[in-house]
Amino acid sequence: MKISRLVILGIILLLCSCLPKKPETPLTPVPAGPLLKVLEHRQLSFESLKAVARLEVVKRGRKRTLDSVGIVIDGDKRLRMEAYGPLGQSLMAIVWDGRDVLLRMPGQEKVTRSGPAGLEKLFGKGLEPSELCTVLSGNIPVTASPSSALLLCGQDNDCTLELRHDDIIRRVFLNNPSTGSSQEPRMLSQELYRAGKLVYEARYERTQEISHYRLPLNIVVDTPDKNLQLTVHYTDVEVNTPLSEESFMLTDEDDTKDGNHP
Repeated sequence: MKISRLVILGIILLLCSCLPKKPETPLTPVPAGPLLKVLEHRQLSFESLKAVARLEVVKRGRKRTLDSVGIVIDGDKRLRMEAYGPLGQSLMAIVWDGRDVLLRMPGQEKVTRSGPAGLEKLFGKGLEPSELCTVLSGNIPVTASPSSALLLCGQDNDCTLELRHDDIIRRVFLNNPSTGSSQEPRMLSQELYRAGKLVYEARYERTQEISHYRLPLNIVVDTPDKNLQLTVHYTDVEVNTPLSEESFMLTDEDDTKDGNHP
């Protein structure tokens, strides 16, 4: 009896495997102009961000968690990321002041200037500072015209937007509500390729509207050049709030001890 049941079960599984697969929802070309305008308006509506976040860094299989990281973003022009210890002491800091990248790494008291390419040592080749600003704010730099953009959408409003510029290809995967909807497009992920090579992939989760700006609270960035995965969990966020100039200055650790740190 048991053998007969096994034979019947095997036949059922075999028949199921022979059934034709459900066809995938076809994607249809859609004019990209209206979506590009919405994305450009979103980009322009973002001015600044001040946040506390938890960072998870996985590099070559080794994971490190930073429970308290201050992040300050000035549009796509300036950036500060500073990790703090349990007593509030600065563990490391990265500042892009629009010209140079300033670094104070763990165990070092002095600040080093590494130039605009300094972030590549940390996050991988090709991830420029302005690009990192847009990623951490859940944005994309909209530089393509409708004629050079390709938008493909399915019946469920899941779309793929492809933007090309020279040897750069950006693919954005999003849910794009139908025309007339009050909801704005929700970005799910994006990929950036340069000369056919993947520079990074970013995924966005758990969006929340803050000061009339919808921000993803969880951002996962994979950079294959460094075999690195960076996960940002925002926990306390202010959007479009005034920023001080001191936020984008970085002093030696000796100065911090003297109370001169911003």
